[in-house]
Amino acid sequence: MSVEPLSSVARARIPVQERSQQRVAQIIEAAEHLLVKLGPEETSIPEIAKLTGIPRASIYQFFPNKYALFNHLAEYYLGQVSEAIKQLGASCHDLSWQQATSVLVQGSSAFYNQSPIASMLVLGGPFSRSAYMAQEVTIVNIGQSVRQLFANLAQPFNPPCTPDTATYAVEIAFACMKHGYYEDGSITEGTQEQATHAAVAYLSRWQ
Repeated sequence: MSVEPLSSVARARIPVQERSQQRVAQIIEAAEHLLVKLGPEETSIPEIAKLTGIPRASIYQFFPNKYALFNHLAEYYLGQVSEAIKQLGASCHDLSWQQATSVLVQGSSAFYNQSPIASMLVLGGPFSRSAYMAQEVTIVNIGQSVRQLFANLAQPFNPPCTPDTATYAVEIAFACMKHGYYEDGSITEGTQEQATHAAVAYLSRWQ
C-alpha cells in the first residue's frame, strides 16, 4: 500500500483547460469509487491510476498526494453542507430558535447520511492540518449563517458575538455528529437529539 505522509500534504492544482478538467473529473470519480469500496487507508494514487488509465505522473500534476485529493473532496462537501444550511433557513422563519436548531441539525445530518464520501472525509477526518483548517473556516461560515438565521426569525434571537457563541454551538453539534458517526457509522436520530440538546443548552445561557 502506498502511504503519503500527512506532513507533505499540498494543495490541489485545478486546471483551466477543458481536457485537463475532464481528467480531474475522472480522477475524482475514481477516488470516490475507491473510497466507498476500499476506504481512505487503501485508496491510493496508484489505485486511481489503475482504475482510470491515467498515468500516475499526470495525476500527481493535479494532486501531489492522495491527501491533497481528499482535502479537495472534503472542501467541496463542506461547501455543500454550508449551502444546505443556508437553504434550510428559509423554512425556519416562524419557528423558535430552539426549533430552528433542531431543523438545522436534522438537515445537516440527512446530508451526511445520504453522502458516504462526505461522512468519511468530514466526519471521519480531517486527514491533514490543511483539511482541518478548511473545516474550521467552514464551521465559522456556518456559525455566521446560523446567527443571521436566528436574527431573522419571527422572534429574533441574538446570542453574543464575543465570544462567537453561534459558531461554538455549531462546533458542539458537529462534535456530537462526529462521535455518532464513529459509534454507529451514521448520524442516528438519537445522535441528532443529543446534538440539538447540547447546542440548545449552550445557547440558552443567553436567551
